Amino acid sequence: MRLIVQNFLLFLAALFSTGHSLRIAIVGEGVIGLSTATAILDLAEKENITALSIEIFHHKPFERILSRHIAGLFRIDSGSEINKKYGYDTFEKLATLWREYGGLSGVQLVSGHILSDSKAKLDAQRESYGSLVYNYRDLTDSELFGPTSLFDLPRNTVTRGIHFTTYTSEGLHFCPFLKKELISKGVRFTQRRVNSLDELGDEFDVVVNAAGLFGGALAGDDAGNMQPIRGVLIRVDAPWHKHFLYRDFDTITIPVIDSVYMGTVKQVGAYEPNNVTFNDIEDIASRYVKLQPSFKRVHMLSSFVGYRPGRKQIRVEKEIRQVPSGKQYTVVHNYGHGGNGFTLGYGSAIHAAHLVLDLSLNAYQAIAPQPLPANSTLPEWVQILDD
Repeated sequence: MRLIVQNFLLFLAALFSTGHSLRIAIVGEGVIGLSTATAILDLAEKENITALSIEIFHHKPFERILSRHIAGLFRIDSGSEINKKYGYDTFEKLATLWREYGGLSGVQLVSGHILSDSKAKLDAQRESYGSLVYNYRDLTDSELFGPTSLFDLPRNTVTRGIHFTTYTSEGLHFCPFLKKELISKGVRFTQRRVNSLDELGDEFDVVVNAAGLFGGALAGDDAGNMQPIRGVLIRVDAPWHKHFLYRDFDTITIPVIDSVYMGTVKQVGAYEPNNVTFNDIEDIASRYVKLQPSFKRVHMLSSFVGYRPGRKQIRVEKEIRQVPSGKQYTVVHNYGHGGNGFTLGYGSAIHAAHLVLDLSLNAYQAIAPQPLPANSTLPEWVQILDD
């Protein structure tokens, strides 16, 4: 502990003795890049660190990136200890934004239900986040079965269900809110394609890799550990629908501030077709209408196909690199969130911010997973999807 404090004091002394501001570049304008910048500033304020500057690089307009089209229901897929830590920190941030800004932040308080034929899957939900969200409980028989129930399921079914209250952080509103806040604090945004982290190493002291699906390729040593997970969401006009509803985690509706998201497909490893097909819409609609027949009458507002950044575990790691000129710079990776970017993003960003600012890692040392072996194999999908 004493060594960590000494190193941190030396780090601060070096900054102030030279009058040098810590120059930080972040690659990626999605929810992870924006959350990382937010977390760095949050921690810097807490630790009284003022000598820093942040610039975020992105090469696609916001309308074309995955984060723009996500409903962002808080629910943890994998209940590993590190994910629980990330989830707790994210939930705390969402609760703070909800209390201070309400829906103006893109955060919305919403209740709903998950149905499944698998008791083990429902038990895993309780283990992963049941003590974190609000009002978590099992659905009763009177809520599941019979003509006065919510779902009128046949009594001979093995289907069970849970209820809880949580937050959504819809990308359409949440990301612009974060960006506006960052700009007001002096963060710069630059539209530019970054093909190598070394491109930024000459100019910046720290480069954060928050490039999502392409984070592994940008890192240069991890492309083979990444895989796209094709997903489709349909945005519909259903103003009466106020509760989220999941059936076995792939047939879903999530109400947000001014619409309802209906989905989805989870096609692991798929990178085509890169548009929403008639079969996608028919498949999703037919599955969901069986749950709620009223949705046969909804009007479709828009649809979107996106590719979640699949990886066995989120990569939050730090390394020192050297550019051809001989200058050394720090790289901090923060990518590979799968379908949990909005649920775990601020939490992993806090972890990454500790690495950026050389703060204590005591909260992570016992629960952080071992890094995956390097795999620099460049899959075919990288060239196809990187437009």
